[in-house]
Amino acid sequence: MADDDEATVRLPRMVQPHAPAPVRDPAPTPTQAPVPTPAPPRRRLGLWLGVAGGAAAMGAAGLSAMWFWSGPPAEAWPERPLGQPLGQPLAQPRAPVTLAAPPPLLNHAAILAHQAREPTALRWSANPLVWVLDFPSLELQGLAMNRAAALLEKASTPRDRVLDDAALAAAIAADGKLPATWYFGHNYRASDLGRMARLAREAGIALNPLEHWVLEQVAASRRLEPSRDAAFITLPALGPGVNADARGSVLLHELGHGQFMTLPFFAAHVMRVWSEGFTAAERASMRQFLAADGYDTRQEELMANEAMAYLLYTPDRRFFDPARDLGWSDAQTGRLRAMLRAGAPSEP
Repeated sequence: MADDDEATVRLPRMVQPHAPAPVRDPAPTPTQAPVPTPAPPRRRLGLWLGVAGGAAAMGAAGLSAMWFWSGPPAEAWPERPLGQPLGQPLAQPRAPVTLAAPPPLLNHAAILAHQAREPTALRWSANPLVWVLDFPSLELQGLAMNRAAALLEKASTPRDRVLDDAALAAAIAADGKLPATWYFGHNYRASDLGRMARLAREAGIALNPLEHWVLEQVAASRRLEPSRDAAFITLPALGPGVNADARGSVLLHELGHGQFMTLPFFAAHVMRVWSEGFTAAERASMRQFLAADGYDTRQEELMANEAMAYLLYTPDRRFFDPARDLGWSDAQTGRLRAMLRAGAPSEP
C-alpha cells in the first residue's frame, strides 16, 4: 500500500452546510471525578494565547500564540515500510531513551470526564494502543494536528511534502475554515506522524512546540510497545462550537478509528465490507459525502475507515444522517451497519 493510501481522517461534519450549528449546552456532569492532569515528563510547554490580528499562521482566526519549549527534540519514529500489511512489527527505535511514567489508562467515561488544562496524553483502557490527546481548546488542537492533516488526508494538499506555516494557513483559508475548525477531531498512526517529522526535517521546515509535544508522545508509545503502531486520536475541550453532545460524538467517532488502526482483524473486515458489501453506488455516495469536506477520495483505506466510523460510531444526526446526507433508506443503512458490526470489537 502506498504512502498516500495510509491516512485516516477526522470528524468535521458539525460545521458543514447540512449540519445545524452546535447547540449551546452547559458543561456536562462528569460520570466520575476528573482525573488530575499529569505534568509532561522531561519538558515543559508554555503558552500565552490571546486575541490579536495578523499572526501569519493563525491570521484567519484572529489569534496569536507565544511559546517557549525546553528540551531536545523527540527521537525519530520508525515508519511503516511501503507495502507492509497492517499489524506487522515495525523497525526498532533509532535512539532508545529512558521510559518515563506512561500516561494513565482510562475508560471511555473517564476520558470524557477528563478536563484538560494543558495538552494531555491519555490511553484508552479498552485498547492501550489508542492514545487520546486531550486539548484545552480547538485552537491548540489545530496547532498540534493541522499540518499532519494536510499531509495525510486533504485532497487539495500534497501527500509527499509537508507544508510550511504560510502554505498551511493558505490551505485552511482556501477551504473557508479557521485553524481552530479545520477538523474537530483527528486520528493518525504513530508511523504516519513519524513520516511527517522526517519530511519536515528533510525540507528544513520547523515544527511548532505543540507538534514537538505530539512527537514526544509518539516516541513514548514506541517505547511502551516497540513492535506495535499506536493510534493517536484527539479530543477538544468544551468551549465555543463544542458542547457536551458534540464532544461525546467526537470521542466515540475517533475511538472507532483507533480500533481500525490498531486491530488488524477489524481493519481487514472493514475493507472487505467496503469492497464487497457496499454496492458501487453506495461507495460513490459515501465518497461524494466525504469529498464535500475536502478528503482525498483516492485513498480507499481512508474511505472505508470513515464509512465505518460514520455508520457505527456517529449516532448524533446533527453530524451524520444517512437519509439526509447520502439519500439512503433505513433498510439500506441497516444492512451496511449490520455487516460492519458483525466484525467489530465490543467497544466502543
